[in-house]
Amino acid sequence: MIGNAWEWCADFYRPDYYERSPRRNPKGPASSYDPFEPGVVKRVLRGGSFLCADGYCMGYLPGARNKAEPRSTGNHIGFRCVQAPAAKK
Repeated sequence: MIGNAWEWCADFYRPDYYERSPRRNPKGPASSYDPFEPGVVKRVLRGGSFLCADGYCMGYLPGARNKAEPRSTGNHIGFRCVQAPAAKK
């Protein structure tokens, strides 16, 4: 996982959300807030990026958390596809 790509999450970004969120299975905040860009809606990115290096950020770690505007693009941002298991016959 280290050095992979950022993965989009459905959660809105709020830097203080996890200070008050439920400990188990937090659902994410109802709205977005980034103190550096208060009027811009942000979503959470997780999973690390191959463009990060331990010399200047910790964003290469699989547990890293970042933020971005949903229309952002880059060769280090993606999403995960999940397929439900096939029904037993």
